[in-house]
Amino acid sequence: MKFEVIKRAVTTGLVYAICVYFLYLSLIVSIITGVLVAGICLLDKKYMKETVQKRHRDGFLRFLEILLSYTAIPSDFIHAFSKALLEFKRIYPKDYMLTLIDNIYSKVMANMSTDSILQSFAEHMDIEEAYLFCDSIIICEKKGADLNRTIKETIAFIKEKRSIEQEIEVITEEKKTERLIVSLCPFLILALFNAMGTGYLDILYEGFLGRAIMTAAGILFLISSCLAKKILEVKV
Repeated sequence: MKFEVIKRAVTTGLVYAICVYFLYLSLIVSIITGVLVAGICLLDKKYMKETVQKRHRDGFLRFLEILLSYTAIPSDFIHAFSKALLEFKRIYPKDYMLTLIDNIYSKVMANMSTDSILQSFAEHMDIEEAYLFCDSIIICEKKGADLNRTIKETIAFIKEKRSIEQEIEVITEEKKTERLIVSLCPFLILALFNAMGTGYLDILYEGFLGRAIMTAAGILFLISSCLAKKILEVKV
């Protein structure tokens, strides 16, 4: 995950640095902007949380599929749960969820109550599906409902949600590419004029008025790009 965050920060910072360079033709301003944007991306908790939750959702689905095979055999739920934890560690020895699995397994070995174990599990996962599943299991335990059916329905729910999310990603991918191209077009035009060396835009790079116009243009480009990005964000 750290590599993904760093890669995104460096790429975004580089793009902003290039765009700002063609706005001001100043290498210093360009570098400062690139570093600041990269730093902001590295500190973007929302993106990091979404990335972690996406991984947790995939890992949670794999864990439920393992748990399903153990709950199919009549036994105490917490016993099946502990077996599933160990099996998950065996099948995925290098998974990013191992720390969480070890933490929850230690609670099981400490003979803590089912409620506290599941609540801790849901809090560590911090995804909607985990909270829903753990609440359902606690209710089933108290009322004696069918645990196997509950797990199957949770797996089906997660798979359906992931399928819808993937369909939305495919539908919006083309529009996201168009947004990126449209956002970069003004800067490509600036680069073209500067490369031609006609001096047509020299007035925009000299004096307070020229700098103010380019700054206002840059802000408008940024706002329009952010609005387009916001429009294309669809959450299930």
